[in-house]
Amino acid sequence: MNNQPWTGGDVSKNNALPIKPNQPFWFMHHPNTCWEFIQHRDKWMFVPTFRRLFELAGVNGVRMVPRGGTDSQMARVRMMDNGFEVLEWDLGYQTRHMTRNGGYYYTSVWDSPKVVGNRVVWKVDNQSFNDWRVELMEEGVIDFPDLDILSFFVDMQQKRVERNEGKNMTPRIQKQYAKDLERLEMMKKYIELEGPVTITGTKPKAKKVKRDV
Repeated sequence: MNNQPWTGGDVSKNNALPIKPNQPFWFMHHPNTCWEFIQHRDKWMFVPTFRRLFELAGVNGVRMVPRGGTDSQMARVRMMDNGFEVLEWDLGYQTRHMTRNGGYYYTSVWDSPKVVGNRVVWKVDNQSFNDWRVELMEEGVIDFPDLDILSFFVDMQQKRVERNEGKNMTPRIQKQYAKDLERLEMMKKYIELEGPVTITGTKPKAKKVKRDV
């Protein structure tokens, strides 16, 4: 492997995690399918999601190299040929933690472990993760979503709303239905405004999403 910008340092065995080690990974984003609609910092917006390509020999075309180790270069090229964008490690999204069994457990820098007894509980800093996902688009690392692609996500949300529309609902289901309906309305507003929607429904000063011409 090349370039290992792990932000996690080696720690004492006493602080090691009681879980099995895993392998380093690459974040991958596909512009057609890897999006989610969230409410973040008083705005509704689409942000990228990611799949993971692990440096695990024999999986997804990752090769084993002589004297141990792995080589994922051809696997990453194959993923890019299939339309994925592979994010470089120097973007700083990955860290590692020593495990009690030896080796490391690799995860994102927004995941913080806490050992309770013999169990690991993970806490995710969603706000910082969402900030980073927005920055990726604003800095041009990942393009803003194409409006025509987003219609697929709107259709899926519309079907989710329609499945429960008019049914007798418990208070819990009624509350979820109201959230689903609000999400659908904000998705449509996002496409109408061609960008993030504030809570008041006005468009903030931000770069427009991508539209084919």
